[in-house]
Amino acid sequence: MNLNLKKSNKNNSMSTIKVFLIFFGTIVGAGFASGREVYIYFARFGFWGLVMTIVAGITFFLLGYIFLQLGKNCKADSLTDFFKLLFGKFAHIFEIIIIFSYIIVLGAMFAGFDSLQGIIFQNFDFPIISIIGALLCVVTVLGGIDKLSKLNGILLPLLLIFLFAIFTVAIFKTSNFNLENIFNFSYNSLLNSIGCCIIFVCSNMFLTGFILMKTGSNTTKNVDKKASVLTGIVLTVITFLSSLSIILNPVSIQYDMPFVYLAFGVSNIFVILSVVILWLAIFTTAVATMFTISWWLNGYINDKHISIAITCLVSFLLSRVGFSVIIDFFYPLTGFMDIVFVICAIVLYKRVNLLNKLSNNSNQIVNNKVCDTRKRK
Repeated sequence: MNLNLKKSNKNNSMSTIKVFLIFFGTIVGAGFASGREVYIYFARFGFWGLVMTIVAGITFFLLGYIFLQLGKNCKADSLTDFFKLLFGKFAHIFEIIIIFSYIIVLGAMFAGFDSLQGIIFQNFDFPIISIIGALLCVVTVLGGIDKLSKLNGILLPLLLIFLFAIFTVAIFKTSNFNLENIFNFSYNSLLNSIGCCIIFVCSNMFLTGFILMKTGSNTTKNVDKKASVLTGIVLTVITFLSSLSIILNPVSIQYDMPFVYLAFGVSNIFVILSVVILWLAIFTTAVATMFTISWWLNGYINDKHISIAITCLVSFLLSRVGFSVIIDFFYPLTGFMDIVFVICAIVLYKRVNLLNKLSNNSNQIVNNKVCDTRKRK
């Protein structure tokens, strides 16, 4: 009995870590791990930006749990089925908009590879790192969602260690460590910081939502809750520290990847490590995004290999416009769609819960009537 209980607890722990790795690994991509997204959505608001990092972490926990539960309760077989559940008769319209948004994200990942290449090989313009990254993404996606989870299990611990090292050095070795900087940095607008926090959370849930739905169909409610809590806590800590490090080092925002600039303040070896780790961060999100797009396209093109090839080619061509252009211009354009997506998911979650309660109540009434009948007999 105790042996079975220990085995069950071990399986639950492994499942929790697996879901966490998929959830967290999808969010920490090129924009986040480079520091660019952190500045746009949090750091530039100073004190209020730091407050919103905590709000964002709590919201990630709640929404992560909702999406995992949707995957469990809806049991959709394809991405198109999820679109129909979320948007009803407008599913096809939103389907096109959402997939285009996913292509923008994947394009940003490939462009992120280019930015890293520019740091290492400043006079070499041929996108060799992007091409290698794209090919590796294709190989990983062909392995399915389990391969994505295993990959994140190897890469994310390295990423977390590196990021915490960067933040520690950036915060405590800065020459102007002064709490006044937190209140004077750029501008402090509560309403603007709330708006950016909402867009940040929704855009990331938009990116990881479908994968969480697919993952949630094979997990328990307890695992969903633990994985969501763990993701919320880790994201809160890492977003808070990264925002603080940028606030205390404002010169870093002049660069495509502020965290790489911060690494220059440590040592040349640290710069090389930062490039490697950021490449891995970009890669994990690129794989997750490519998986979702090709999963959708596979519903129209039966050949999985062709679906992945088309996804890779279109996104790679988009990436040629540059990393900063995509992050600063295209990302905000998808903000409205991200919010609509999250709202529809919450509404669907409430509707499914209501239907389940009504169904349970009906079954209970029937059971009570059966019991009464038996007692009378």
